[in-house]
Amino acid sequence: MDERITLRSQMEDAGCDESSIARAEALYAAGAKEDLVRCLRCCRCDQLDALHDRQKQLDRLDLLIRKAQQM
Repeated sequence: MDERITLRSQMEDAGCDESSIARAEALYAAGAKEDLVRCLRCCRCDQLDALHDRQKQLDRLDLLIRKAQQM
C-alpha cells in the first residue's frame, strides 16, 4: 500500500483537516521528516485543544446536573 494513502487515511481517522493532510503529504513527498513531525504535532495539539474544550462543556453539564438534583 502506498505510504501516502496510509498517511492520509490515518490523519483523516485522527480528525485532521484537509489543509493539514495536504501539507503533511507534501512534506512526506519532499522527505522533510522534521517538518512532517512538526506538522503532525500541530495536528495533535489541535486535537488536544478540542478535547479540552469538550471536557469543559461536559464539566458545565455535570454542574447543571448537580444543581438540578439539589432542587
